[in-house]
Amino acid sequence: MKTIMMRNLCNCLLVLLLTGVCGLAQAATVKGLYTAEMLVPEQLAQPGVDQLQAGLRAVLIKVSGRSNVVNKPAVVNALQQPSAWLNQFGYQATQIPVAAGDGREVLGQRLLLEFDPVLIDQLLQQSGMRAIGHARPVLLVWLAQQRGAAARDFVSQESQIYTELLQQADLRGLPLSLPLLDLNDQNALDVSDLWGFFREPIQQASERYQPDGILVGRLLQGNGGGWQTEWLLLKEGQARSMTPSGSLSEQLKQVINESADFALASLGASRFNYVETGLQLEVANIVEIEDYLQLVDYLRQLPPVEAVRVSGVDADRVLFRVELQGGVQALEQAVRLNQRMSPTPRFSSGNAETVYSYRWQQEQ
Repeated sequence: MKTIMMRNLCNCLLVLLLTGVCGLAQAATVKGLYTAEMLVPEQLAQPGVDQLQAGLRAVLIKVSGRSNVVNKPAVVNALQQPSAWLNQFGYQATQIPVAAGDGREVLGQRLLLEFDPVLIDQLLQQSGMRAIGHARPVLLVWLAQQRGAAARDFVSQESQIYTELLQQADLRGLPLSLPLLDLNDQNALDVSDLWGFFREPIQQASERYQPDGILVGRLLQGNGGGWQTEWLLLKEGQARSMTPSGSLSEQLKQVINESADFALASLGASRFNYVETGLQLEVANIVEIEDYLQLVDYLRQLPPVEAVRVSGVDADRVLFRVELQGGVQALEQAVRLNQRMSPTPRFSSGNAETVYSYRWQQEQ
């Protein structure tokens, strides 16, 4: 039961992270950059060369943020021996049917490939490119659709269209945020303004989510079932229009690839990378969403605290970035006044940055 509660809490917090209602930092931390997965019809003693090549390409694109990395001479040479960059691999059984080589349909195996981060980064350097890091800009996605003669409407979060967009964005290491589409959103942004790509109301409605960029799409389904889509990407005062072609899935893939190249280009083109600022504060024993909401409210009301951002969630622990006025001592003095915050031993993260740890005590 406790495991289920923890999983539910993590899911709730992840929804809050994605939707931006926690007042997050603009950058989001992307995990799994050095791993790739694919559905295959069977387990092998060693993955095939074509599977390793596909995995290596996927990882290099995610880590560098650029799709053209696969055309670099050093990468082309590396793809001849992809196993040299592999750390480990494994399989997971699925209930997803895939085609076998003999024309049969079998339940697929999920092949997980993990590549060596140091070697991958070195390969990128040899290619004249660089790893752009785990902290990346977030794009907020607004979608409007019209199916045949039906009225235009927002695309709901539960739509398969959003599911495919998120899957494609995950392959590119591009964080996406989805609007809640609650009454606040619908009052702030009329679907006709979204359909018309009117920038001012779109940007005003997006302010509550604090995104780094905004991706807007209008999707028209004809009577024959085919889709025609148009897109607008807004980021740092720049705008890019996109009119993809092919099936709807192909169009969504094209849009995400072009958006990722555009949104992540500045990270790979300069030595600057997103750096999370502020003190790292970890609070354990957050077992209910109500605990989390009470904790965030409490932290924001502390006199030395200027801003609180969620940095990560792991089981019952939530990691925050806290911007302070008056330094760490001011925070520690303020926290001592609340019996629900019990200090625990501090530790340093991999980059020797101190993490200030507390345990949230349940109300009696």
